[in-house]
Amino acid sequence: MSGTAFCSAQFDEARVHADRGLQLAQSGDLQGAENELRQAIKLEPRNPEFLSTLGTLLAMDKKLDESSTLFRKALQLAPQDSTSRRYLAANLWQLHRYPEAKQELQTLLRQHPNDAAARLLLGMVSENSGDYSTAAKMLSSVPDEVSKQPESVAALARSYYQLHERERARTTLSVLSEQAAEQGVLLGAQIADQAEDFETAQKLLESVSPSGTHFAIVQYRLALVEYHAKRFAESQSRLQRLIDSGHETSQAYNLMGWTYQQQANLKAAAESFERAIALAPADESNYLDLGRILFAHGSLRIALDVAKRAAIQFPNSVAVFDFKGRTESRMLQFTDAIRSYKRATQLDPSNAEVTLGLARAQASAGLNADAASTLDTALNRFPKDARFQVEYALMLIKQAETGDAVARTRAEKMLRSALAIAPINQQALYELGNLELNDGRVTEASRHLEQVVKLAPLSSQAHFALARAYRRLKRVEDAQKEMDLYNRSKETDSRDGAASHNDEAKN
Repeated sequence: MSGTAFCSAQFDEARVHADRGLQLAQSGDLQGAENELRQAIKLEPRNPEFLSTLGTLLAMDKKLDESSTLFRKALQLAPQDSTSRRYLAANLWQLHRYPEAKQELQTLLRQHPNDAAARLLLGMVSENSGDYSTAAKMLSSVPDEVSKQPESVAALARSYYQLHERERARTTLSVLSEQAAEQGVLLGAQIADQAEDFETAQKLLESVSPSGTHFAIVQYRLALVEYHAKRFAESQSRLQRLIDSGHETSQAYNLMGWTYQQQANLKAAAESFERAIALAPADESNYLDLGRILFAHGSLRIALDVAKRAAIQFPNSVAVFDFKGRTESRMLQFTDAIRSYKRATQLDPSNAEVTLGLARAQASAGLNADAASTLDTALNRFPKDARFQVEYALMLIKQAETGDAVARTRAEKMLRSALAIAPINQQALYELGNLELNDGRVTEASRHLEQVVKLAPLSSQAHFALARAYRRLKRVEDAQKEMDLYNRSKETDSRDGAASHNDEAKN
């Protein structure tokens, strides 16, 4: 057999495998189809059609990485293959590799500027990557394509909201209510709610038939919109009606707990969260929400009881042991707090918050060597988190109070390192200013403390320290002004402390 005849026979055999693969794919046998196409590619490894077809099958089977590799090979052989490039971009989008997806789509649109599917996909990719201007431009250019999918409508509306084009966003979302698809309306209402366009969110939700299958979901979402709009009593009343109508859910009781919290009714809030826990004992968020509200109100003993219950129920939850450690630290139970934070760091060594909590608990317990070890490890693990340098400095400053000059020098070095990472770290500026003030470097101290009061104009301690600096600089009027601000800030601190429970936010 001649070489030409052999190649022809090999191609024919490959074609048979490829055709059989397509038939199997149409019948739903993706694995069989994949095997046949691999045989075809083994015989004809440089055939872009076979490569692209197998790439498509693998994408259908969610094997996106290998699928993308095959599409790239196909495009090397056939750069003008718009279908392979579009499918490759879709894969990259699903893999959250947005810059690569964007690059492929831009190449495709240079070849085919009016490719509606590519413009739609570029709009979706751009919205996901935060390029809202491009997203709005692309999506609005293919309205027929956008209107086919609620997710595309939502992406266009979200882009308009981000661009502060509220009326265009509202017009876009109106398409969802006109289509009368309840899931689409719910999605649109969520977009409007997140954009704090509560009026539009409410209108969309109220457009859903009260006799529809999503009645309970719609009522809950309306209550959530009312909560976000700070109409807490209305939200509470709606939830109570929903529960009274037989739709008693953990989710409803959780939100009701937050409405009571915002109305300063701690007893009713706690009862609602306990009911939410009873209905969904496997949902740790109910325990944490109850515990955090009790913590914010200063009911630390009860908050700790909740944390202990949660720790038994969720022995592998970082959030639970973080909260337990925080509560124990506030109650000055540092040995217990160290145990809780150690458990949290075992569960997630990459969590900076729990590592910081552990170091603080160790330092507060007087275990300076342990705290130093934790902080040394953290400085290597979290080199860009200035809080660890500040915490180290605070521990060293305490040691320096006993006359340890080396600790004092190291503390200042740590604070300057923190400011090199985060130049407007308020605590680092304040502590460095205080060190300089106590060391007689009053001009440098005043400069750092002035930065603090600009960053935190309501900080009473910063105004007091700056007043001290001004007095030593003989700036009597400035010192008196800072003392007046100090006294006013102290009054504000007292009011804020009394109302601190309202700072807890329900998202």
